[in-house]
Formats: sequence, structure tokens, C-alpha cells
Amino acid sequence: MSTGKKDPTGKTVIVTEAGKQATTPVLLLELDNDVDPSVKISAGLVKYVDGDRRCQRMPLLDKKSLAIFNKLPPGVQHLLLPCTQEAMVHKELQLKDKFLASPVKHQTLQQYVQEGMQLYLYHTLQQLRPLAPLLPWFCQVVEHGIDKKIRPVTVNNYNPLLSFELVRTGGGTLRLMAFVTVNGQSYPLSDFEQYGFLLRSRGELFILPPADGQALAQFNMGFMDVPRNQEGPFLQHTLPALEARYPVNKNILLQKEAVDTPPQCNIWFSELNNSFLMLRIQWQYDRFPLDAAVKEPLVWITEGDVQYEIKRHTDAEKEMTAFVRGLHARFSQQNNGYFYLPFAEAEKSQWLVKCYRKLMDRNIGVYGMDELKHFRYNTHIPEMDIRWHSDNKDTFDLQVKVQYGDQAVALADIQKALLHRQPHLLLKDGTIGIIPEEWQQKYAMLWKLGQVQKDQLRLSNLHFTVAQNVLDNPADPKKEAIHQKWERLQQQHFAVPGAIQAQLRDYQKAGFDWMCLLDEMQWGGCLADDMGLGKTLQTITFLQHVSEKYPGETQLVVCPTSLIYNWEHELQKFAPNLRYAIYHGPGRQFDEAQWRSQQLIITSYGTVRSDMEIFSRYVFGYVVLDESQVIKNPSSQTTRALQVLQCRNRLILSGTPIQNNTMDLFAQMNFANPGLLGSQTFFKTEFAHPIDKFSDGAKAADLRRLIYPFMLRRTKEQIAKDLPDKTEIIMWCEMGDEQRQVYDQVKKLYKEKLLNRIQADGVAASAIYILEGLTRLRQICNAPQLVEEHAGGITSSVKLDELMREISENTGSHKVLVFSQFTGMLQLIAQAMNTQEVPFLYLDGSTKAETRQQLVSQFQQDERQRVFLISLKAGGVGLTLTAADYVYLVDPWWNPAAEQQAIDRTHRIGQQNKVFAYKMICKDSVEEKILALQQRKQMIADDLISEETGFMKKLTEDDIAFLFS
Repeated sequence: MSTGKKDPTGKTVIVTEAGKQATTPVLLLELDNDVDPSVKISAGLVKYVDGDRRCQRMPLLDKKSLAIFNKLPPGVQHLLLPCTQEAMVHKELQLKDKFLASPVKHQTLQQYVQEGMQLYLYHTLQQLRPLAPLLPWFCQVVEHGIDKKIRPVTVNNYNPLLSFELVRTGGGTLRLMAFVTVNGQSYPLSDFEQYGFLLRSRGELFILPPADGQALAQFNMGFMDVPRNQEGPFLQHTLPALEARYPVNKNILLQKEAVDTPPQCNIWFSELNNSFLMLRIQWQYDRFPLDAAVKEPLVWITEGDVQYEIKRHTDAEKEMTAFVRGLHARFSQQNNGYFYLPFAEAEKSQWLVKCYRKLMDRNIGVYGMDELKHFRYNTHIPEMDIRWHSDNKDTFDLQVKVQYGDQAVALADIQKALLHRQPHLLLKDGTIGIIPEEWQQKYAMLWKLGQVQKDQLRLSNLHFTVAQNVLDNPADPKKEAIHQKWERLQQQHFAVPGAIQAQLRDYQKAGFDWMCLLDEMQWGGCLADDMGLGKTLQTITFLQHVSEKYPGETQLVVCPTSLIYNWEHELQKFAPNLRYAIYHGPGRQFDEAQWRSQQLIITSYGTVRSDMEIFSRYVFGYVVLDESQVIKNPSSQTTRALQVLQCRNRLILSGTPIQNNTMDLFAQMNFANPGLLGSQTFFKTEFAHPIDKFSDGAKAADLRRLIYPFMLRRTKEQIAKDLPDKTEIIMWCEMGDEQRQVYDQVKKLYKEKLLNRIQADGVAASAIYILEGLTRLRQICNAPQLVEEHAGGITSSVKLDELMREISENTGSHKVLVFSQFTGMLQLIAQAMNTQEVPFLYLDGSTKAETRQQLVSQFQQDERQRVFLISLKAGGVGLTLTAADYVYLVDPWWNPAAEQQAIDRTHRIGQQNKVFAYKMICKDSVEEKILALQQRKQMIADDLISEETGFMKKLTEDDIAFLFS
């Protein structure tokens, strides 16, 4: 019969019947899962009663109580001392005294003591852990004050490791999942029960460091949800602190980008134990190196807020690995991810030299040889001699010699070494030749663009400037001949066709001469003059010239649909004798005989894409692309359709060939001069990525040198004497109380929502929501009623009031252009015009192409029509409205070039008056901040001819906060 009594902690302790001795000493853990999960230790004797595992225990009150463990070695009894109630009470008193003597900020006495006791028990258990075979462990779980039955447990010997992962629930909540890794296997925390620093699962206990236990305190169900209004602080403060201690998978916050390119195989040489030559394979996917030992089919690499998914090309890797394995018989049995040979074997029969030759023949990069100590270095200073060999019609051939003393280097070897940026070469005599670093800077572009043919390097004549830059001998007769030929052609003047009904300005005549020069050289080109400088007139003059020079040819002009009738109008005005036909519209029919009878066909980009089969069959003289930025995407169907057109030469026109990034330039210049910029992959790696990602000025300079003969750009500032003055004025508008109230309300709403989303997903993934918020604020600056869901019936608009006042009081009889990006705002202005009985014309995206030119002619010729309302997108290009000398931009936008294009509808050739352009800006609003960011957000691509800086893509988190401040 057992009896019960209270121990000093207040718990009931069951003791054995009088006179009977229990026989099994155990360690008993009380796992309390109440409000503050914790661990308590008891130790004593147990026996099983009636076959059930009911614990009969005797408390360890003090050191004397340890006598019940007399069958254990004395050292083990000593380790149990911290388990006695006396020791624990003493430790608690120590902790209390320490806290009272020196309080800890942000912590109560109870919290301090509880943490101290958990740390005390953790160290105690760690000491007792090795004794499990001698001292069995049991646990008793306490939940909601109810003791569960006692069960035996085992202690896992592996240290559990924590990791975390961010996910989004179906409802969009940000959730942080916790995981426990044991012996390399990861399990969700939900598979475990947590009691302070102990985890329990299926009869096993896992001991965590107390700090890990505290880190999991908020993960009651294995995860922690982050409230929407707390995502910002969590991502800014909590998550970085967690990442400093544990691995955190936060891939959902990253912008994803796939890398699916064939691998470049590289071989790294090294020495093993000063006795063996080791060859290790490395795969280069785009710019990411992967060790061959990595076997996963997908590899993720994170840079900043971008996660690159690298898709392994396993078949290509296997084929190349088999090739490397076949370089020596010993490699056939080596499967450790690397290959090795004794030095003697590597030198036998010049195996290393032959191996190097085979690797270079397969275009495999070779690295690490400069770190080898067993093999000899060639002490000669290398020399590279380059001379003109011939200048054929389509190519430049250079004779090149590379010598290390008496050791000649094959041109293919030096080319591959420079392409791979290797710092060395293995020469035929087995010595290692160092490649001078300056060769990479001076000759790299030459070898990247050239083709090796024995002892010659052949370049396309498009790359003659690259060759000229590397020739050291200025007296080289071939160089002089090429230079003189180029100078002579540049200085040659061509007669403007008499059929042209226009007096070209000096710079326009120079543009025409440049096109004729390109025609003589059979090169394509890009005319990239500023808007309003007469690109169309220069091109029409040139088309008249080639139509007379090459009778029987048919030229093709491809332009946006909105410009078809503008081209027709300009042709009728400047080249009335040039025979042309428009091929466009739903009723179009291809008539080859009619095309052959015409000197010029005008069509749209969409028509070429739809009728690609028809266009690809016909052979044109010239293909001219107007607003060529339309084909900036190399993989678009339109670009592909245009690239296969058959023609003698090509010309592109664009005031903004770079709109978002340097990659925009590739498809356009590749159309004009195929091969000029190499392959798309080459251009991206060599130019676009360094310039756009890292603002590499040297690469931008290389690109400018490469394209400058084929691109002509003049700005208004350069030819200012040929144009009348233009004055741009900021018209500040102060919102009234009602309009300001709506604005502040919406700004507050989007600011909180957007900053939290940016913290969670990053700027790139939140771009659409940022644009939405900025658009709403800009619309409210125009007129609150454009955002009905927030306007609350308020219709006051300072811009509408100011614009109507300007038109009625200040513009007099002058003609006015009014631009807005929002057709809703134009319609509000139109209503106000009707109310005040002011005549006006209206043009937006819904206006038919045939009607556009009628409206332009009406505005230009009818004195009664003095106001023209135009949507920025529909009328920003292709219109000549020189009758106007007042321009009002109702709303600003990121790209200053878009605004300039609108202003240039009137500030262009033919304008006789001074032009006044007013930007309407609401004070203390997002519009004012846009102006500030326009000044700050400039990039290196501007130097290439960019008018558009890809503004949205360049916004940072600080910029977003500034715009919504």
C-alpha cells in the first residue's frame, strides 16, 4: 500500500511501501506544456505496479538522498547532485540575488530566474546525457495541469539544427515555417512537441541550446504568421536578426530569373600532395561557375534581390566529362569529380602539352596553371605583332604573330585564352607563358569579334575601327590607306536630288550625306536625331536618291500604324514625284506587279508580322524602320519577321533607341548591321549586363566605339542656331482643401500597403502595385473624380481651373497643344471647353489613323481651331503641329524624353515662333517628387544615345518611400 505526501514544491510524491526497496534508479523529466513551456527534473527509484508503468518515486531532497543510487558508480552519483531540490533551490536564490543586485532591462525577476533555471537544467542534462545506459530516462508530460502517464524515452545523440522558410498562405499571409534538421534530415517543427529547450517525438528527446528554444517560443504550431500591418518591421528588423543566427529560405521575396544556356566547360589545374597533377571540371552557366561535384539538376544562386535558377544541361556535361576522362587511361577509373596523375605521367611524352592542345581545340577554358609549382615558366616577354594583310570588300584580314622568345603561339590558342580571360598559356615546349594583363584591355574585343584563319585574323568590315585601335605602327601603309579611304568618304558630299521640294538645313544635309556614305560602304545605320530635327525629311531625301541611283528597286518603310499617313503627307509634300503605295488595313491585297511598279511601299509593323510569308518572298532595295525601338525585344514575333526580310541594305530611325536598358539596342543594330554586335548572348554578357547592372563606363566606351560609325545623333543643343527658342516653365498648382484631403487619404492608404508589400516581396515583384499607387495619386493631382472610389463626390480640380484660366486669359490668339496621359482628364477638359464655348480638336488612342492627318491639317490651317487636346501616348510621336507655340503638359511622367517628344510636336523644323511649354505640377505632391527623381535618376546608357532611363526599374525602396512621403 502506498502513501502520498507533499514535497516542498507542492507536488504529490509517491513513495514506496514501508520496508520495501525499489530497484530501478531513473532520471525523470517533467515536461510542462502550460503557458510557459519548461523542463523540470526529478530522480529516484521506480517500479512497475500491476504491470502498469505507474511511477513510485522518492524525491532527491539533498545530497543524502543520493544514497538510493548506491548501485551506481560514485562519479555518477556526484553528477546527480544538481538534480537535488536543495541544489535547485540554491540556484534559484542565487539568480534572484544576482537580478536584485543588477536588474536586467526589459526583463522581470520571474523571467530572469526562469531563463537561468532552464540554462542550469540544460547544462545538467548535457552532463547526464552519456549516462543513459546506466540511468534510464523517463518523461512525464504535464498539460493543463494534468499529469500524463510516465513513459520511457531515449535521447537522440545528434544535435538538432534549426532553419526557417518564408511562405505565403492561400490567403496571402506571410508565414515563417520552422524546421528541425537531425543527422542531415529536415523535419517540420510541427512533427515535434516542444518543452522549453527539449523537443519530443515518438519516444525520442532532442536537446536544443536554450537560445534555440527561445527562438521557437512563438512557433506554437510549427509556424508563425506575420500580420499584414507588421510585415514591414518584420522584414526590416526581425528577419535579418533571425538570418544572422539561422538559415532562412526567403525565396518568395526574390525576383526569379532562369538561366538556360549550354554550359562552358572549364578545367582547373592544381597540385595534390606535391606529387600529383589534378584536373577539376567546372561548368560555367552564363556567368555562374558550378563545380562538377554538384549533381543537382537545378541550382539556385541568389544575388541581391534576384534568384537565378540554373538549369543543368546534363547530357552536355556527360559528353564533356567523357571527353576529359578519355584524355588519359588512368582517368577511366577515377570517379571522384576530379582526375589526377603523377607528375611523371603528366610530363611523359609531353602528355600535358598534348592535353592542353586538345582542351583548347574543344574550346575548354584552362585555369590555375599559374599556381603550379612543379612546372616551368617561360621567362620571355611575349610579343604580339599585328599588321594589315588585306582589305577585301567584305572583310579586313590582319596578319598576327604571337611569340614567347622562339616559341610561336597558334592564333586559335591566344584567341581562346583571351576569350576565357586566362592569365596563361601552355607553350609547345611545356613551359607556361604568362598573358600580360594589358592584352585583355587592348586586344580582347579584336579577338572576340574576329575569326582565326591560320595565321590571319579576319574581321567583318563593320569592325574596322576595332582593328585600327590596336595597330601600333601609325606608318603602316595599309592602315594609312584605310584611314585615308575613310576620311575621303566622310568628306565627300552628295547632291540633293532635284525632285526634293525642300531646302535642307546644314545638319540635315550632313545627315543625308552620312546615309549616302553608308550606302557606298553597303553598311546599315541608325539615324538617332532628337525629335523634331527632321529625320523623316532626311530619310525621304535619301530614298529619292537611292530610287534614282538604283532604278527598278522598291524600297520599304515600316512604321507604327499611327505614322502611316504622316509618311504619306510628308512624301506628298517633299517628294511628290516618288511613286509609293500603302499596304495596310483589313482590305489589303498583295499585288507583286503593283509593288514592282512602285518605288516605295509603306506598311506597319503589325502588317509585316501578319503577312511575314509575303514580305519574306520579296527582295527590297532598302528596308527602313521608323520608330525602330518597336523591335527592341529580340525574341518578339515582329523582330523575327523583320530580320528575315530580303534587302540590299537597312536603315533604322529612332529618337530613343534605348528606352529601358542597353539590351534594347541589340535587336535594332543587329537588324541594321547583322553581326555588328555579335550574338545576343555575347552582347548581353559583354555589354548589357556590365553596363546596366554595374554602370561599367569602360564597357560603355567600348560599345560607343563599336557603333559610332553606324549611328548618327544630333541634339537640339548641337544645332540650336537652326531652331527658334524654346522656353520650358513649371506652372505650380496649389490643391484646394477638398482635393488635398482626397490626395492625403489615398497617399496614406497606398504608402502603408506598398511599403509592407515591398518589405515582403521586394521592389521588383511589387512594381505593378507601385505603379498603381503612383497612378492613383497622379490622377488625383489632375482631378479627384478620375478616382471615383476615393473622390467621395469631390470635383474641385486646381489644374482644370488653372488651364481654363490660361486658355481664356493668357494665350490670346496663339494656338495651344494640351497633353495628358489620361484620356479621362482630356474628357474633363473637353467638357469645360464646351461649357465655356471654346472650339477645340480632340485626339486619343481611339482616333482612327485616317482621321489623325485630317485633324492635323485642320489644326495647322484653320485659324478658328486654336486648341488641340491630345493624349500623350497617341500623339507623342508622328505629328507635326508647328502652328502651335504654346504647349501644356497637364501631368508629368517618369520619362523626360516622352515629355520632350510631346513638346517637339510643335518645336520642330518649320516653327517660326518661340515655343512656350508649361508643365503643370501640383505643389507638395508626387508630381513634385517625380521632377526631383528625374534629375537624380540618370544612368550611363545616356552616353550611348538613351533618352529613356528605364525609370521604374531603377527605383529603390528609398525612392518609393520618398514618392509616397
